[in-house]
Amino acid sequence: MARQTNVLFFVPGFGTGGPERMVEDLAARLDPGRFRSFACSLTGGLVGEAVAARGFPVYTLADAANRQRPRAIGKLRAFRARVARLEALIERHAIDVLHTHALVPLLHAALARRRARRWRWVHTEQVLPDLPGAYPRWVVPLGRWFLSRADVVAAASDAVGAYVREEAGVAADRVRVIYNCVDVERFGQRHDGAAKRRELSIPADAWVIGVVANLRPQKNHELLLRALARLRPAAPNACLVLVGEGEQRERLEALAGELAIQDRVRFLGPRLDVPELLATFDVYCLSSHYEGLPFSMLEAMAARKPVVATRVLGIREIIRDAETGILVEPDDPDALCGALLRLRQDVALAEKLARAGRHYVETHGRLEQMVDGYAALYTDGRAS
Repeated sequence: MARQTNVLFFVPGFGTGGPERMVEDLAARLDPGRFRSFACSLTGGLVGEAVAARGFPVYTLADAANRQRPRAIGKLRAFRARVARLEALIERHAIDVLHTHALVPLLHAALARRRARRWRWVHTEQVLPDLPGAYPRWVVPLGRWFLSRADVVAAASDAVGAYVREEAGVAADRVRVIYNCVDVERFGQRHDGAAKRRELSIPADAWVIGVVANLRPQKNHELLLRALARLRPAAPNACLVLVGEGEQRERLEALAGELAIQDRVRFLGPRLDVPELLATFDVYCLSSHYEGLPFSMLEAMAARKPVVATRVLGIREIIRDAETGILVEPDDPDALCGALLRLRQDVALAEKLARAGRHYVETHGRLEQMVDGYAALYTDGRAS
């Protein structure tokens, strides 16, 4: 009997973002007869606890002392200490595959790789790193170079795959496009949305616009708040539910107050009961400046929710305007308000989009497809 392939997933933190939930899904769905999963991050979080509860070893590379070190030399020492911990984990568990997500794990892996090349390095790139605001400007050239050091780069969309080949200079035979996918059955289950609304103090007659996205500049929640303010005269029962954590929460709460819509906005923070929360939504709205292929949008489609989203790379690869969702230009609150009002007034269109979105994920976005693709990368390097 062949030995299991030991896979170590490495994400920046274990919050409730897409890459973290992707790690949970992969660890849970990879064939336990062929793979043994481990996970690590710089910091802990809810998803890390969920992964550990499933029985998988979970590690944190940074400790309190490292996080409190002064700048410059202290940060460099902390970085080296984290790399040393990563190397020790790889050695202790005889890791065969290191699967990194995002820039910071990429940098750590590149340093660890200098000392040992016995393990295979798979990196997933979700967004285009040189988009405005994605990363500090000085980091981008460094990230491109380190990206080319990985054995194989899995891109979450065709646009990201093209960037990795053409801008980062990764050889085409080391780039694979593996679309993000979700657990269609889990998110397709029917839940009691009315009961959940009561729990959250959302009026039963409210028309709920919802989004599951960390409160970061990339997600552009400000646009959604401004669209809601414009929508309110025509749809006074409209309500906005924001699920996620992030540094912009106080700023967004203040903006809701300035727009006099604070009574119509619910900030729920990080949550693990996303399928139940989706049952409270009438429409899912993602107003991002940029995206790869957002898991949360696919989950909403699996839950039969009509989608309104900005026309950005990644999203526009799967959302066909007026067919599987409605697309609007970024940073246009009037256009976003108009799209939302259109769905508020046209129930038949909303239902049509919900059905089409569900059909898309059933056909192209099933979790098993993503798991099979990565399993192939871990073993023979070919995405199925």
